[in-house]
Amino acid sequence: MKCIWAPIVALLLLQGASWAAAEKENSPGGRNVEKYRYESIPIGGEASHRESVEVKLIDEERGFEYISKTVSPEEIEEITIHTDRQGKFISGLRTTSSPQNERIQQEKVWTADREVYIERGAEEEKKRKEHELPQNMPLAVDGSVLVLLRSFPFNQGKEWNAFMVDFSGYAVAVTIRQEGIERIVVPAGEFECYRIEIVVDLPIYHPKVVNWISTRKPNFLVKYQGKKGPFTPSYITSLLSWE
Repeated sequence: MKCIWAPIVALLLLQGASWAAAEKENSPGGRNVEKYRYESIPIGGEASHRESVEVKLIDEERGFEYISKTVSPEEIEEITIHTDRQGKFISGLRTTSSPQNERIQQEKVWTADREVYIERGAEEEKKRKEHELPQNMPLAVDGSVLVLLRSFPFNQGKEWNAFMVDFSGYAVAVTIRQEGIERIVVPAGEFECYRIEIVVDLPIYHPKVVNWISTRKPNFLVKYQGKKGPFTPSYITSLLSWE
């Protein structure tokens, strides 16, 4: 879920799991915890480049905590994102490391006073970037888009315009719309899904990614198809299991 187009996961993406089942975690607050697993495979690429993703979504009463761990042959990416109950982004942290657990990069994103801030690098050489948030456009960063989509007005023929930022500091405006209902088969089973297309509003061309979101509550991600970044191949991400 390392994309400005994922989950556009991404950015989504917001990229293992479904939002289908919930369990009570053994914690003092008895929080609701949803756990999932996905697999991402490059279209037309080598199977050795596949990624495995584990996702946990924790209901914190005041909002949600999204936690993901993506393992590829090149690196391990761990993301933690906090949103309010409507999926509005509050803050996020991404850490990437080598398969030998050597930290490669750390990035933080947060919002304040209609600005979104991205901070990258180690203490001695931090770099900061900021973007002004457009009026009346929800903000999504990586996997927070999956929480945000739970509030989408399904079956109402409406479109959303959203502002999406990734942990690298890139920002784009996107259009989110529903394009029908389809039955989708993935390793976890067969699901009736809303076909949700996210179109990136770039001046020259308009790349598109597709999310298949379950029609049953709480509208979980079943499948994703599209690029995970401007220079990556297209991937198909499929739900493997949930608990």
